[in-house]
Amino acid sequence: MNLEISLEDLLKNGSHFGHNKKRWNPKMEKFIYGEKNGTHILDLRKSLPLIENALKFALECSKNKKKFLFVSTKKQHGEIVENIAKETGNYFVNFRWLGGMITNWNTVKNSINTLNNYENVLNSEETVFTKKELSDIEKKKIRLEKTLGGIVEMKSTPDVLFIIDTNREHIAVLEAKKLGIPIIGIVDTNCDPDLIDYPIPANDDGVKSVQFILDSFKKVLSSDNSENTSDDGEKNNE
Repeated sequence: MNLEISLEDLLKNGSHFGHNKKRWNPKMEKFIYGEKNGTHILDLRKSLPLIENALKFALECSKNKKKFLFVSTKKQHGEIVENIAKETGNYFVNFRWLGGMITNWNTVKNSINTLNNYENVLNSEETVFTKKELSDIEKKKIRLEKTLGGIVEMKSTPDVLFIIDTNREHIAVLEAKKLGIPIIGIVDTNCDPDLIDYPIPANDDGVKSVQFILDSFKKVLSSDNSENTSDDGEKNNE
C-alpha cells in the first residue's frame, strides 16, 4: 500500500496555516517555516515524514485489529470524525469529552447501559410509563447520546486515540498518557508535540486540512490488508 502524501496536496488543503504567532508553543519551533501577516506557517517538508510514520503505525494497528477512538469536539469537525469512525469500524467523540471517559471506564459503561435502557423503553410497544415520563426519558436519551453515541459499541478502552487539536482535547491526552494508550495527534503551532506519540504538525482548525489528513488514514484503516497477507503467504510458500 502506498502511504505517501504529496506536499502539493497538503498545501492545496491549507495544512500549512498555523495560529497567530502570539499563540504559539516554543516546542513547535522546529516545525515552523516562518510567519505571514502575524500567522505562523508550518514547514510541511518536516510534517510529511511524520505523517507517513503515523500512517505506517496505523496500518500495523489495522493489521492487528486494533481499535481507534477519534476525538474532536470542534463543531466543524463533528461530521468528519463521525464519518471516519463509522466507515472504518471504529469509535468517536465529537460533542464533549467527559472527564474519566477512559480512565473511569466502568462508570462510563454504566452510563452506556443507561442509554441502552432508555432506547429499549422508547422502542417498546408496551410501556408502563406516561407520556410525560416518556418525554423526559427521550430528553435524557438525547443528552446522553450526544456524548456517548460514538462509543456505544465500544466494549473496552480503545487501543489508539486519534486526536484533532491536542490543546483543546488536553484531558483526553492526559487520560491516554495515564493508561499508556498511544496517541496520533494533529498538532498546530500552539500545541505541545512532546505529549504525542505520533504528532502530525498541521492546521488543526481548517476543515479541508483535517478532512484531507483523515481521508489518508481512512484508506489505511479501511484496508483489509488482503494484498499484504497474500504477499506474505506467497513468500512463505517459496
